[in-house]
Amino acid sequence: MGMLRKHYGFWLTISGLFGFLLGVYLKISWEENKFIVAQWEDDPILVVCPESEVTKHRVYSAVEWWAIRGYNVKYVHWDLENKVCSQGRWSRGIIFLRSDGELLPDTYAITSRLTILSEMISAEIILPNNQKYRPRLLEHELGHAFGMRHIEEIGHIMHPIHESGGEKFWIPD
Repeated sequence: MGMLRKHYGFWLTISGLFGFLLGVYLKISWEENKFIVAQWEDDPILVVCPESEVTKHRVYSAVEWWAIRGYNVKYVHWDLENKVCSQGRWSRGIIFLRSDGELLPDTYAITSRLTILSEMISAEIILPNNQKYRPRLLEHELGHAFGMRHIEEIGHIMHPIHESGGEKFWIPD
């Protein structure tokens, strides 16, 4: 018992790290078997940050594409004065659309999600200005922001390889 007390901080750190890694593993394993990994409690607000050069027509077309399929945003807010976007990355009920941010190698855009269990809290889409007109790219990233993961089906909007994707959408079995 004396050794446990002597190294209490070490064992606490090890057990915390083990618990965290186990939790991450279980979450990833659970998500691998689901197409929709999280859902919004209420329709989110799409906030277009000031550095983004995506046109209103392009944004509203992508929003409408998903609305036809039952996934809606409350409204689109054009944050021209940077009041919302400057508050940080995560805000409850908001999907941020930014043009600046870190991308993985060989990616056109990226979406990060903040979830608690299976509830979407916030999302951030990084869509560089040089990719703003790439067909279906904003729609694909909005799919991630609505809680969907990739699916290896040719022609599906959520295919991980843009050139193999398309405009088809269905929720797989």
